[in-house]
Amino acid sequence: MNLLTILLQVPANLPTDSTTTTAVAMASNQNYFQLLLKGGWILLPLFFLFFLSIYMFIERWVSISTLGKNDDVWFTRISELVADWKIEKAVKFCNEKPTSYSKVLAAGLEAAAEGDDTEVQDALQSEARQQISILERGMNYLGITASIAPMLGFLGTIFGVIKIFYNISVTNDLNIANISDGLYQKMICSGAGLFVGILAYAGYYILNGRIDRIVVRMDKCSNDLLKDIRSYKRVNKIKVY
Repeated sequence: MNLLTILLQVPANLPTDSTTTTAVAMASNQNYFQLLLKGGWILLPLFFLFFLSIYMFIERWVSISTLGKNDDVWFTRISELVADWKIEKAVKFCNEKPTSYSKVLAAGLEAAAEGDDTEVQDALQSEARQQISILERGMNYLGITASIAPMLGFLGTIFGVIKIFYNISVTNDLNIANISDGLYQKMICSGAGLFVGILAYAGYYILNGRIDRIVVRMDKCSNDLLKDIRSYKRVNKIKVY
């Protein structure tokens, strides 16, 4: 046997092209969902938090869009009714509109009928706090999810690493294939936890930004209403406390 023949022989312990092709084909047949399922039991609470975040974001978005709908024409009409001191009609007009602004102004107008500006201001502030509480209802779930989802993912990874090293200590077999297989499965937990946490975190601050804009607008409407009431009383010589 000459040297050329020896070089052309394929060693028995090296993988052939067919073996490599088969391994690549098996890996490509696994989609992301199948890989995700290998993360273990820790994915169950992460799945729950994921669907909870999606539900709360959609529910709050729809609710905030309804309660925070802005209508300058509507408020102009309220100002006109206050200028004519048609308080009962203005209250009825407010109650017909299902927004946070209308509920705050209705509370102020009901107090204005008694003629005490201090009570008007207190009523506006009290109802504004109630409406802000309604707008923020359920937001704590997004905040909690943004905090604990990454920690749950990291916890799943830690459990996986502990299991890998425990198996090595029991079998006394330091096989890189077994170690890498276990590690990539457990790193799925960290990736899923970070994904859910980022989603909840973004949703929380997007909704908070919308609520802040509504609160600013609510404060402006309340101040404008109070100015209209005081202006009417000043013109008609009604005592302002």
